[in-house]
Amino acid sequence: MPKTVRWGVLGLGNIAKKFADDIKLVPDCKLEAVASSDMSRAKSFASIYKVNRFYDNYDDLFKDSEVDIIYIASLNNNHYKHSANAIKHNKAVLCEKPLAINESQVKDLVYLSNERGVFLMEALWTRFNPVFDQLLKWISEGQIGKIKYIYASFSFNGTDRSHDSRLFNPEKGGGSLLDIGIYPLFLSYQLLGYPISIISDAIKSETGVDKQIAMIFSYKDSQALLYSSFSHNEDMRSKICGERGEIYIDSRWHESKSITLSNNKKTKKKIEFIGKGYFYEIVESNKCIREKRIESNKWTHKNSLDLVKLMDTVRAQNNIIYPNE
Repeated sequence: MPKTVRWGVLGLGNIAKKFADDIKLVPDCKLEAVASSDMSRAKSFASIYKVNRFYDNYDDLFKDSEVDIIYIASLNNNHYKHSANAIKHNKAVLCEKPLAINESQVKDLVYLSNERGVFLMEALWTRFNPVFDQLLKWISEGQIGKIKYIYASFSFNGTDRSHDSRLFNPEKGGGSLLDIGIYPLFLSYQLLGYPISIISDAIKSETGVDKQIAMIFSYKDSQALLYSSFSHNEDMRSKICGERGEIYIDSRWHESKSITLSNNKKTKKKIEFIGKGYFYEIVESNKCIREKRIESNKWTHKNSLDLVKLMDTVRAQNNIIYPNE
């Protein structure tokens, strides 16, 4: 039988609840311990998900000898220090996106992963979901020919949130780019690679972070129009246009269960997920741990470094600076 991979979860907000639901669906996998800075939250979470141990501090989770891998679901500004501390305690890490807030921090994490021989992956769950696999399959088969244009956006109305919320507080790594703009950037990068040039323009909140931002990535023979916003809702449907056809990923494209190929005819595929969609990145992490690998072939350390460099470039163009950078 495969080794049972024992998980810990650090940071017990809404996304951690969805993640914990999906852990229960993965064979040979167990949620072993959870940690929060708030004991009542940790105790409640552990009770709901029937977890053996819960902590009101993160150090005890790092030191827990019965945990193999920790899912980091804390605020953006804490991803770096929590991931680094986990790796230093020889815990494998699946860290929510963004892996860290700048290239320097991601470089440090990759160095630690390599030095310690410990698995590290950014939790870009879209990359592992079945609809994205179908997208890559159609493109590799040449169904739409050479890609010429990508459109992708991610928006929701967060205008009711306070300046101290994770969306707008720079101390918490706020701004639409790091929170949700990372998804459109990921799509363009995954399909077309690193762009030759980037043009971007942000509308900032009173706190100095971007509340909405538009970007154009230019390649030798292709372009991508990318956008993210906390200012409004929208139908989040993405499109990938090639010389011979198009692919449309239905709303909300980063977690969609349906995708349409349009060339000489229309082919629509609906793919049911197991769980809420986190199942697939959990499976990939478990596989890498069992194979004693420090990174996934599907989303490598280099991929995370490239992605954060793109975000650094966009932030520099718009003078978006976080404290203590």
